[in-house]
Amino acid sequence: MAIVILVFGRTMFSVIRMSFNDWVPPKFYIDGFVATHYAHLVTDPVIREAVWNTFVLSVVASVASVVLAYVLALIVWLKPAKWRLAIIGMMLCPLLISEISIIFGWWLFLPRNGLLSYALVSTGLLHEKISLLYTEGAAFIGLIYVILPFSFFILLSVMDRQDKQLLEASSDLGASPLITFREVLLPLTWRGIVLALSQAFIWAMGIYATPSALGPDTLWTVGQLIQEQMIGRSNWPMASAMAVAMVFAVLLLMIGARLLGGKEPGRG
Repeated sequence: MAIVILVFGRTMFSVIRMSFNDWVPPKFYIDGFVATHYAHLVTDPVIREAVWNTFVLSVVASVASVVLAYVLALIVWLKPAKWRLAIIGMMLCPLLISEISIIFGWWLFLPRNGLLSYALVSTGLLHEKISLLYTEGAAFIGLIYVILPFSFFILLSVMDRQDKQLLEASSDLGASPLITFREVLLPLTWRGIVLALSQAFIWAMGIYATPSALGPDTLWTVGQLIQEQMIGRSNWPMASAMAVAMVFAVLLLMIGARLLGGKEPGRG
């Protein structure tokens, strides 16, 4: 905790202090104490649109990743060991590759002459090649690929602590698979779902390279605006204000997830 406070606390304090400085180009900042940058976060339509785009991207990508991760974690939990090793190995792959390398991979997979278009035409599903690159769908796919492993390992760790005999007991008592899932498995793993969803949302909000590289030019996110303000316009106070707002939004989300998750079933 001391190391975290020393390293991250000091840095965060510097960013907060920078967000209240003034800015007059071509300088990076002017020492002062103004709140105009925070006012721009609410009044600037470009920022509001970027916040909305970031929120929609993050919600859709995090929900999709948690649903997919839940299915994969359930397969790993219920199936034999060979399934476990194969799927865990597959989930580890995105964690062993840098985000830039992942983006280059999607650049080879999604364009008109890429592997996906070739496979769809070869199998007869499409009659002509298509390009999914630089679309909102490509941005969603890229985000899901990056955040999926985090959701998977959170849910798998929760499932591994449950007793499989509870599912067998439910079946022996005449419950259908759907009722067993709704009445037994879902309450047992609800806390893990909330945690996985919140963590996936946080990761999706913070990632800016993937939607920027795979999505259309019109798809602006908060991360891209922070980069533009910091590097493109050299407006360090405005970039800091955006970063501080995102940090506090994430903090509120973590508190809400903690309250919503509550205590694990059967634990005091």
